[in-house]
Amino acid sequence: MASDAISTQVREFLRQYIQSVEQLEILLLLAGTPNREWTLGAVYEVIRSSERSVATRLDEFTEKGFLACTPGPPATYRYTPKNEMLRSGVTETAKVYQERRVRVVEAIFSPDLDPIQGFADAFKFRNT
Repeated sequence: MASDAISTQVREFLRQYIQSVEQLEILLLLAGTPNREWTLGAVYEVIRSSERSVATRLDEFTEKGFLACTPGPPATYRYTPKNEMLRSGVTETAKVYQERRVRVVEAIFSPDLDPIQGFADAFKFRNT
């Protein structure tokens, strides 16, 4: 692996859970302070995108098992991954994002360029 390449674990984590830099920033913000309860307003003050988008991301991460939500008002969110796989994915992704931010952003927005995997995926059966 080239020195600036992203590991398969991080690339797969991004592919599966992250579709935007905003999502990644929100998840890493909460993961960076696991003992803190965050409100929508507090996350918005740091992220500064749109409150509606931040609310959507917090709900998505709660559904996926990254966050715990305590109903309000106001509702609060805390980083509590439901399993070690999610926790290690976030930890490794945070480390790589700190070291190679541009590569991570490229990975979020670039399609998977592995032609062999693309060929293999073409033969997977999908339920529709």
